[in-house]
Amino acid sequence: MVTIDSLFTSVLTFVENNPIFAKYITTASRWIFVILAVYILMKSIMSLLSTRVTPEVWGYLSVEDGVTLPITHWENIIGRSSSVDLRIELDTISNTQALLIRRKDGKWMFKDLNSKNGTIINGIQLIPRKKYIINPGDEITMGGAKCTLAAISVEEEKNNDAMRSMDKKPVSPWPLMVAITAFQFLTMIQLIIGMGTNLTPGALLSIPLLSATMWIYVILFRAMGSKGFEMEMIAFFMSTIGLAVTTSANPALTMKQYIATLVGIFIFIFMCIYMRDLRRTEKIKPVLAVLAIGLLLFNVIFGTTKFGAANWVTVGGISIQPSEIVKLAFICIGAATMENLFNKKNLYGFMLFSLFCLACLAKMGDFGGALIFFVTYLVISFLRSGDFSRLILTIGAAGIMGILVLRFKPYILSRFNAWGHVWEPDFINGMGYQQTRTMSYASGGGLLGLGAGNGSLKTVAASNTDLVFGFVTEEWGLIISILLVLCIITLSLFAVNSIVAGRSAFYTIAACGAATMMIFQTMLNIFGAVDLFPLTGVTFPFVSTGGTSAMCSWAMLAYFKAADMRKDASLAIKRRP
Repeated sequence: MVTIDSLFTSVLTFVENNPIFAKYITTASRWIFVILAVYILMKSIMSLLSTRVTPEVWGYLSVEDGVTLPITHWENIIGRSSSVDLRIELDTISNTQALLIRRKDGKWMFKDLNSKNGTIINGIQLIPRKKYIINPGDEITMGGAKCTLAAISVEEEKNNDAMRSMDKKPVSPWPLMVAITAFQFLTMIQLIIGMGTNLTPGALLSIPLLSATMWIYVILFRAMGSKGFEMEMIAFFMSTIGLAVTTSANPALTMKQYIATLVGIFIFIFMCIYMRDLRRTEKIKPVLAVLAIGLLLFNVIFGTTKFGAANWVTVGGISIQPSEIVKLAFICIGAATMENLFNKKNLYGFMLFSLFCLACLAKMGDFGGALIFFVTYLVISFLRSGDFSRLILTIGAAGIMGILVLRFKPYILSRFNAWGHVWEPDFINGMGYQQTRTMSYASGGGLLGLGAGNGSLKTVAASNTDLVFGFVTEEWGLIISILLVLCIITLSLFAVNSIVAGRSAFYTIAACGAATMMIFQTMLNIFGAVDLFPLTGVTFPFVSTGGTSAMCSWAMLAYFKAADMRKDASLAIKRRP
């Protein structure tokens, strides 16, 4: 009976006995990798960014002057401002007059936002900020202007579905999966050639396991009627590179990396389904806040220091980064439905929670993590309030806090001192050692790379985590490194585009928050490795070695998926029969 070990040994022996053949395979594979990667990512990226979702019409707001406003969101702001969803251009109307929200059961909820002239429904004066159920046909008087809520007809509802069906179809997942599988197979061959006896069968097995996971996932959800798997294809591609990086650097960690990825996929599915009910999602926020605070406090008390930051906790022999898990809670707590968007208590609670997170990260010495949380906080706060003055004050306060951190955290200060000077004699073999080696080895990879397993950067500390951009550039080439960055940019652009068609402010704010977190984290990882910014010790989503990072990267993808309003594409929206 042929076992995995015997098959692995046979292939390895063949490679060792035929070095010229192995050399030709490596040369050809470098080109094939690029061709496959460009095909996979361009098809996925173009499909995501070129799709234009037809807005759904859920009702109409008829104004007495004959204007009829289509209601294209579940959550709508009514007012005079040009930024509202339903604009009534009358001086007697406040900039943000009221909220009109369609509930999951199809009923409508109305709330006056403490407008200057108030709101009257069917002759009853509304109490500001109190919720009222209204029905189609009800007369709404705002600032003296009489409006009527009108429902859509059965024919219009059918037409909505028909129009959505006419939208540009997402790219089929089947050819993409074939291409990814071919990419994974070649990756296995290249790792055998590049690593030889340093490679273990268990490490190599993780790649076909990831491939099988991808096929099972798509077949399962495709059978349930889901469409639009571009995000998952991007994530599976990046995870493949991540497994290859881990295998090349430390084969003993590869299976753990795959298991963490698998757990992340399950969390991704769970989060998507859980976010179908936004009331339920809003209710769990206090629980998430308590858990996040507990994790950070546990980290502060029991954390161990690696590379200057005490952001690791070891439990039962397993090391985790609590701050990575807290990122998921941070976005969920920061996002809000329109109903809670104007709740100052809710906003102030998020501000205090953010301040606590930043204080804990500063205490740990996790400067990179603190920056990521802070920038994400700024974006979420602006999306929630639209208040520039508050952001300016926040940035000023953060600047003072940053100076204090540098004052009391010498390791972080030394990183800043080396910034821009890593090639100088005082730093080249000290605080600049990692960056100089990263740039040197990465330049040797050229456009196509040396081949998986053939790099030398792996001998440098944190090469497969904080310096992974250089690692990938050396072994896989600059083209694939740029494509990985393009993946993160694509997800971010998709999040921004989702604002137009988003059913709920929660989905769009969460997606934009996740996009901010991912893209800024990627920037810190790349710029830190090449000395365009101080080395902050953050990972590259999906690619860097680290179980917590891999798991949370997949979990964070749920926020992007929830914002996907294409027909039958979002797991967070129940498929229509």
